[in-house]
Amino acid sequence: MVFSDIRYHGKALRVPVAVSSIVLLILVSIVSLGIGSISISIRRTGEIIWDQIPFLSSIHHFAVPESDYLIITELREPQIVGAIIVGSTLAVGGSVVQSIFRNPITEPYIIGISSGAALGAVLSIALSLSFLGYYTLEINAFLFSTITVAIVYLISYRHGRAPPTFLLLIGISLSFFSSSIVSFIIFSDVNLAGSEYFWLLGSIETISWSEIIALIPIVLFSSIGIYLLRNELDALQMGDEHAHSIGVNVERTRAILIALVTLSTSAVVSVSGLIGFVGLIMPHVSRLVYGGSNRYVIPTSAVFGSIFLMAANDISKVIIHGEVIPIGIVTGIIGVPVFIYLLGKMAKGSYVQ
Repeated sequence: MVFSDIRYHGKALRVPVAVSSIVLLILVSIVSLGIGSISISIRRTGEIIWDQIPFLSSIHHFAVPESDYLIITELREPQIVGAIIVGSTLAVGGSVVQSIFRNPITEPYIIGISSGAALGAVLSIALSLSFLGYYTLEINAFLFSTITVAIVYLISYRHGRAPPTFLLLIGISLSFFSSSIVSFIIFSDVNLAGSEYFWLLGSIETISWSEIIALIPIVLFSSIGIYLLRNELDALQMGDEHAHSIGVNVERTRAILIALVTLSTSAVVSVSGLIGFVGLIMPHVSRLVYGGSNRYVIPTSAVFGSIFLMAANDISKVIIHGEVIPIGIVTGIIGVPVFIYLLGKMAKGSYVQ
C-alpha cells in the first residue's frame, strides 16, 4: 500500500472540509457539555462558558445555579478536553504508524502499547500497589507501555536496523503474550473496582484537570516533533529505498517517530484506558479528502479523531438510560462497520490505485 497513490477528492475540498471540521469540533464540544445524566440546555451551557471568560463576565454576569456550573466546569469540561487530547493523539499516532509500516490496517496499539498498558494496570490492581497514591495505576500503565515498545524495538534491531516487518510481527507477538497474562490475572478472581473496570474497556468519564495538565506538555512535544518530521514520514511511506535515495536517515527517523508515538500514546492510554479504532479509522477518513501527504493528514486526523471520540463519549452516556457505558465499547461498535466500508472502497479501487 502506497499512501501517496491515494485518490482524493481534489484541492477544492481541502479548505471547506478543514473549516467545516473545525466548526463541527466547536459545535460538538458545546453540545457535549450539556449531555449526561443531568441534561443542561445549550443556552445554560453558553451562559456558563460566558461567565468563565473574564472579559465577557465583567460586561455581564449570568446568575446560573451553582450545581450546573460545577457539573460543567469540574466534570464535563475535563471530559471534552480529554476527548480532544486522547482522540487527536490516537489518530495522529495511527497516521504515523500506518505510514511507517506502509500498512493501512495498523494502529499505535500494534506495537504493544495497549497490551503493555493493560498489563501494568492489572498488575497494579492485583498487587494492590499504591506507592504513588491515586495515580499509581496510570503511571504503572504508562511505564509498562513504554517498556513493552522498547522491548519490541530491541528484539527487532538487527545489524544496525529494525525492519518494519520485524517490528510488526514482534509487536503482535508481545501483545498476545501480555494479553494472555492479563487474561490469566483477571481469571484469577482479581476484584476490579468500577473505575478500574472502566479503564480496561476505555473511558474518559473520570478524567481530571490534573491529569489533563500532565498530558498537555507530553502530547504537544510529541505532536510537534511528529509534524516537523512530516516530509521524512512521506518519504518512509514510499519505501526505505526511496527514503535513502533522497537523503533520509531511515533507521534514525523511524526510531524517533516510534518513540514520539509511544510517548504520546502511552501517556493518553494510561489515563483513558484502551480505546480502539480511533487510530485505525481516522487517518483513512483524512486521506479520503487530503490524499497521502502527511502535511495535511496529521492535523486533520487530529481534528477528526477529536470529533469522533467526543461523539462516542456522548453516545456512551445516552445509549442506556441512567448508565454510562465504557467509551471503548462505543468506538468498537461504530468502528467495525466504518472500517468494513473503507475496506470495501479499497477493494473497489476507489480508495487506492
